[in-house]
Order: sequence, then C-alpha cells, then structure tokens
Amino acid sequence: MHLPLPESLKRRLRPLPQWSAVGLRDPQDTIAVAWRSDHQRVDVTHRNVVAALRPLTIGIASHPAMGGNGPTRPVSALEFVDRVTGAILGSLELATAQRVEAPGAALNLFEVTGSADRCLGWVRRTLDARLRQIRGQRISDPYNFALAPDALQQLLVFYICPRPVVLVSVDDGQHSNIFPMDLIGPIGPDLFTLALRTTSQSVAAMSSARRMAISSLPASHRETAYRLGAHHGQTKVDWSALPFGVVRSTTFGLPVPHIAPRIRELEAVHVETIGSHTFFVTRVVSDTGPTDGPLLHHTGGWHQHLRTTRGHAFSAAG
Repeated sequence: MHLPLPESLKRRLRPLPQWSAVGLRDPQDTIAVAWRSDHQRVDVTHRNVVAALRPLTIGIASHPAMGGNGPTRPVSALEFVDRVTGAILGSLELATAQRVEAPGAALNLFEVTGSADRCLGWVRRTLDARLRQIRGQRISDPYNFALAPDALQQLLVFYICPRPVVLVSVDDGQHSNIFPMDLIGPIGPDLFTLALRTTSQSVAAMSSARRMAISSLPASHRETAYRLGAHHGQTKVDWSALPFGVVRSTTFGLPVPHIAPRIRELEAVHVETIGSHTFFVTRVVSDTGPTDGPLLHHTGGWHQHLRTTRGHAFSAAG
C-alpha cells in the first residue's frame, strides 16, 4: 500500500530555490563586502559589480591597496559578511584579469576561480545538488542564462549581497526597449555599471545611443520584472501595451515606468566586451533620489534559507 509522504518531508526533498526575490531598501545595509589580499582588507560593499558571467568576472573600483596598475598580489578574495553577526557567509577566490580605464573611473577586473559558501552545511548543500540533479532542473539565472554548476555556486555566493533589479529604458531612434537587469551597480558616487549579455538585442542601441534610464521597482512588482524579461530578445516594444503607464525621464526624455520610485539617467563613458557580456561604465546624469520603501532585489536562495532558519528572513517580493 502506497502512503503519501507528509508535506513536511516533501518540502525537505525539494531543492532550495536558487534565487529569492526580496524587498529591501537601496542601498542594502545587511551585508558588507570586503576585498582581501594577505594583510590588506578593503571595504568594497558599494563598488563591486559583475562584468561578465562567462567567465564569471567581478569588477571592483580601484583602491590604493590594489596597486596603481592593478592588484599587486596574484591571489585575493571577496568576502561577504553579515553586518549584525560579523560572520563571513561566503567568499570568492579571485585571480587578476585586467584593468578598465574610463573617464573618471578605474576598475580592477578579477576572474572568479573558486568559492566557499557558509550559508548551507556540507550535508544540506550536497543533498540539494543531488536533488536538483534527480529532478533535472535546469541551472540558470532568473533570465535563463545557463551556467555550469561551479559557476552557479560562485554566482550564488556573489548574491549573498542582495542586488537590486531595475528596468532599463533605451531608445536610439530605431530601437526602443525596456527590460529587467540585475547585473548592475555603483562604482563611485556618480558612476554606475551595467553588464548585458552580448547576444541581447539591446546592446547595439545602448552602445550607439550611449544614453539610458534605469528605473527601480517596488518589491510588489516582481512578476512585472520577470514578464518583461522576454524583451531581451526584442528590438522594439509597444509602450502602450506595458503593464504600467509611462512618463518621460527628466533629461533624455526616455520612456520610464510611472510606478518607479527612483529613476536614474545614465550616459555611457566606456563600453567593452568582456567574455559573454558587454560591460557599460556610465555617468549618472540625473537621479530622482533614494526611497524609503522596499525595492525589488535578488539574493541567493541559500542565503534566504539561512536567514529563514534563524528567524530574520528578508521580506519576500511579489
């Protein structure tokens, strides 16, 4: 006689979500990020970004401790620290890749060569990997960019620090689009980067127009962001068919969502292909300013699981 499994056991036999959509203020203040090499340690919480996914490449705004012409030491790491407990929740091993020089900005690029995750114990992490293999789930990011298992684990460690999700508006006169991105981030007070897969239909328009607007989203609009993920494969969108009204941005007059609590207009000062992605270094031209409400972010599913077991999970978006 076949007896159904208890629901609690069924939950234990499911792999954890790879990603969690959560609502946080921006900039987040729960996780600190530090670059470390030997006895050098530098806080880079608000100046570390993804430059490419294949190979996984991290960009960090240059600091004197890293050396004037790039890091002076061949081995370094990026550590992700819980600000409340002081615990290191994960780390990435880094190898020097190259240096990017842009007007008003300099970044050191590092390829990720290894990772250590402390959000899950070895047993749960191994079980999770095995369950995912059995269930045949595809390894991907929220927008279906396939990654090898090691690279996925490294990216999950990077996302221990929650990353905001925005909608990017671009219009070069022929190509007009709006789509979600989370491979973004600041590298200085008025400098911002975006990494878009080079196969995206919008890379050419962003490169030629060199002007774009990024719109933060309230945490309640998770499904809106995911729905617009399909726009990555399009060259034009019907602005009247979007699930929200649009207004014009202050300086460039780009169409942006009227639901956006924060809108920043960006001008590209450097564009470079790095691995699988096109990397844009931009200057912030206008900014409507931060907001107190919870905005849509992504964090690693393992990180959210750890916080849930300890009784202080991030608020779920959606």
